[in-house]
Amino acid sequence: MPLDNLLCGLLESGVNKLHLLDASAQQRRKQLDGLIIGVSLKEINKPLYFVISTQQIDILAKYEGQPDCFIRLNISALKELQNNHQLTRLIKTEQLEVEGDIQIVQQFAQLLTEMDIDGEEVLSTKIGDVLAHKLCYHLKQCTQSAVKQLHKIEKHSAEYITEELRLAPGPLEVMYFCEQVNDLHKETQALEKRIEQRFSR
Repeated sequence: MPLDNLLCGLLESGVNKLHLLDASAQQRRKQLDGLIIGVSLKEINKPLYFVISTQQIDILAKYEGQPDCFIRLNISALKELQNNHQLTRLIKTEQLEVEGDIQIVQQFAQLLTEMDIDGEEVLSTKIGDVLAHKLCYHLKQCTQSAVKQLHKIEKHSAEYITEELRLAPGPLEVMYFCEQVNDLHKETQALEKRIEQRFSR
């Protein structure tokens, strides 16, 4: 039990500290104010209870009453929980079980995942405005450069597979093949018509 309380305390502290850095968090908590949401990961089967108020989120290892909503889900479904379009699929494939209002699940997922934190502003309080701006600028440049390199690697890999290894057809070959299929389809239709005309006499 003390270990459960320690885990809840660390998790609660982390979530609330992140929410302090997010200007929109209080508004999202207001939508769920007063609700108690139980969450259990199927792989661990140890429920946690999130008590939500406009001020903060309290996390409990035990709750004697009945929560407003209880969610059981696979760890692999966590990242898809915030996507409203995926919820039906997750329920159908039994990766997600919900006791209560599905809208609460959506709002709860948004509360925990859609945090709008200004990293540069947070850093500036620790290392100063100028250094924080430079650090964030260089980090952004590095990220953009890495994305460009990944796109180049993908393009070169595709070209190597189609042109050098010949494991997959190139775009022109696919187009030519499609044209041949269309021509064959037209010829088949013309032949069918001729056969129908011949036998209908």
